[in-house]
Amino acid sequence: MIRLLVVALLVVISHRVARADQRVVLKSGITLQGLMAEIASLNQNPFDAGGRGDVKSRPILLVDDGLRRVYVHRRGMVAGPPQDVRGVEQTIEFKQAPPLEGRPVQGIGDILAVSDFNEFGRRVITVRGPTGESLDVIQGITEINSRYAKIEALNKKPAYEWDMRVATRSIPPATLQRIFRRRIDQTDLDQRLVVVRFFIEAGLHRAAEEELTRTIRDFPEAKDMEAQLIGIVQQQAVQLIDEAKLRASVGQEQFARDILSRFPMNAVGRTTRITVRDELARIDELQQQAQSLADALRQDIEQLDEAPRDALQPILNEIQANLSSATLPRLNDYSRLRQSDTVTLEERVALAVAGWLLGPGSGEQNLTVATALVQVRDLVSEYLGSADADRRAGILEELKSLEGAQIEYIARMLPLLHPVKTWPEGSEDPDVPGLYRIGDVSQPPAVDDLDATPNYMIQLPPEYDPLREYPCLVVLSPPNAPPELEMTYWAGKYDPVQGARSGQAMRHGYIVVSPVWGITEQRQYEYTPREHYAVLAALRHAMRRASIDADRVYLAGHGEGATAAWDIALSHPDHWAGLISINGEPSKTIQHYFPNARHIPLYFVMGESSGPKAPLIRMGPILDDYMHVRNDATVVMYRGRGAEPYFEELPEMFKWLNVSTHVRKPIPTDFEAATMRSGDQYFWWLELGPLKPLVDLNPVLWDQEKRKRAGKVSGEVGSGNQIRISGPADNFIVWLRPEMGIDLSQQVVIRYGTSPTRFDFDFDVETILEDARQRADRKRPYWAKVPVP
Repeated sequence: MIRLLVVALLVVISHRVARADQRVVLKSGITLQGLMAEIASLNQNPFDAGGRGDVKSRPILLVDDGLRRVYVHRRGMVAGPPQDVRGVEQTIEFKQAPPLEGRPVQGIGDILAVSDFNEFGRRVITVRGPTGESLDVIQGITEINSRYAKIEALNKKPAYEWDMRVATRSIPPATLQRIFRRRIDQTDLDQRLVVVRFFIEAGLHRAAEEELTRTIRDFPEAKDMEAQLIGIVQQQAVQLIDEAKLRASVGQEQFARDILSRFPMNAVGRTTRITVRDELARIDELQQQAQSLADALRQDIEQLDEAPRDALQPILNEIQANLSSATLPRLNDYSRLRQSDTVTLEERVALAVAGWLLGPGSGEQNLTVATALVQVRDLVSEYLGSADADRRAGILEELKSLEGAQIEYIARMLPLLHPVKTWPEGSEDPDVPGLYRIGDVSQPPAVDDLDATPNYMIQLPPEYDPLREYPCLVVLSPPNAPPELEMTYWAGKYDPVQGARSGQAMRHGYIVVSPVWGITEQRQYEYTPREHYAVLAALRHAMRRASIDADRVYLAGHGEGATAAWDIALSHPDHWAGLISINGEPSKTIQHYFPNARHIPLYFVMGESSGPKAPLIRMGPILDDYMHVRNDATVVMYRGRGAEPYFEELPEMFKWLNVSTHVRKPIPTDFEAATMRSGDQYFWWLELGPLKPLVDLNPVLWDQEKRKRAGKVSGEVGSGNQIRISGPADNFIVWLRPEMGIDLSQQVVIRYGTSPTRFDFDFDVETILEDARQRADRKRPYWAKVPVP
């Protein structure tokens, strides 16, 4: 009898009612929810913190949702005061056997293996101990709610006090069902319904449907709960519709159509059926609109005289073949004015052709100029893709004789070009659609051969269209890991049944580039220009061949790859729309480049128990530098976790990536930056010559350098077409384009030292074409360059 009573106590579950949370909306539109506190600093090093005295200001907002702690600057990032909201509806507690006392886990070494949870909610995690040995720790789920599961070390010798949190949705629903069926009384209707409500709140509607169906079958008196099944099915329908809307919004319209056309209409209500039909109609309407405009344009061109009609036939065929939801806006002017009585036939055809080549709002109504723009576009595209210097010189001569070859036109057509180069022969993967392997991705690049083709792999999203701009993730594995590792994390594994990868990057329509940046036997990031070149060369190589939106290129990585991403982002702040560092460890130049962080949104993910010391002890002072009113920085700390991949953070990271303000910042008219290494010499429109010896440090010999101080670089565009520059170099190149606040039709005066440099622009197109060719950035090419002095 006593043994039976003990067993009964072990399988009983209890549940607590909802706790009160607060919700705060950030200026980016992202919401954070949990328990909130205002703190003075992220620095938990007692020696550093103690030396600062009593700090009264508490500028940092801490939001603890039970799974993770999120830190942001309160005044710089929060849009308004927090609002009281309901938290998780219920927390289910399992009786486990945690030790009465044990050694607190301060730091977690490398995680070597993790078993699946068994039906009792227990698993074995194997970690590397302080002396390199492997340690097996038995863990059990002691609490679970819709947001997280609390996992504690169980009673075992040696005993540990270890409270780890994992996202509930990271545990397979089938595993949770197995645990609940074992750990609760299957003859208790109330407890069975607690499980159903748990799955509903967690958004696991398929599992909720299965559990409720079983419960109704086992308890005939609960037959009136069948009405709840309809609501659960309805929620599944909403998820499907939301997925279809997401896929359509990123150009995967066929995928969205497949979801909606196979929708179980008989299982949902009338309102949902109408929503599905409306979404299908919206997708079809875009195609019909494209077809209608193409047909109208063909009819208009057929009414022209023979010479212009024949000249425009190739561009008409191109428009008809490529008009889609992505390119429809190019014909906005033609669509709006094609039936206007005040616009002639030639003028509306010119609006269509010029709109296709220059984008909406061109306003070009001269058919002769619009026809000439086709040839200009083709020559510009050939120039950017040509490796023959003599041919490029010949193209420049041809452009001089063409109407429509003015630099203003060329600047507008550059972002709309089809990718200017093709993929190397044999680089396309025969089995995985959209996957290319450039160079030998199993081997790192040669140390001293910076002109070699970079080694990287790139995955294009489903239904890739070269005339649609795609955001891009440049993802860095640790140097001794294959690039496939990071590619799989972001883009997902290839599913031969679906014929595609199904990871978050693919769902959200991202191109993923994974470079090889380390060398043989390398274990750590070395902070060298060679590593920077390997990453930047891979990106530029990809931008010439894939339709990458240069304003939405993000750098990310894990471990030493995250450290590399962190340093490369701060060293070249004009390149990136954001940085995601997962378990990065800052050192060397990162500690000195905090002024550059002001120009890049930053997102850091780590575990509070990763490493021998807590992360906020190791890197708290550096993260504190980013907690500034002018910075966009977010620190995410998972509770009780070590250095892990954090797959459950992926949805949150893509919310952050998709924020409308997380794009490359406009070219600044006034900036300050820091540099202390060769290669870190290009900041927006100011390029430094060789750095002065006291500033130019060798990162390999970092520990031998006695003086470590970054050189200050600054540039300011002032009134009267004047520019002031300074930096730790004796000569510079100033790059100019109108968007930086300069009137290129007037003389530009650049002030450095005692004698100003005066420059008059001749509106020659060579500089803009050569800059676009070399940097592969067709959205922000510079029109002119001025050596100083």
